[in-house]
Amino acid sequence: MSKYAVVIAEQVYRDTKEAIFYKESLGTYKSNVSKFSKEVATFIKKLEISPKIGSNLSLRIGIDTNVKYNVIEDYILFYEVVDSEVYVLRLLPAKSNWMNTILKHI
Repeated sequence: MSKYAVVIAEQVYRDTKEAIFYKESLGTYKSNVSKFSKEVATFIKKLEISPKIGSNLSLRIGIDTNVKYNVIEDYILFYEVVDSEVYVLRLLPAKSNWMNTILKHI
């Protein structure tokens, strides 16, 4: 079983901090905020072994791309698989205009 190199963009760290801040500002229970953080970290860790577990973005937007996505609670994690590397691109709110944002990465 081969391992993929996972490269996380700095923006993903900022996106995650913003998501946590937003959840805390809404009064979300600390245990739920912690659960969300864990889910994000666990999914990214899984990408080392199984990068194709997400859904193909190209099927959703009608543009040919290697970008995949996974929904984690009310956020969408976008990543791209290129050869033996996985680039984690963004973590965006599902209720945002994420398509315009993610199209900049394609």
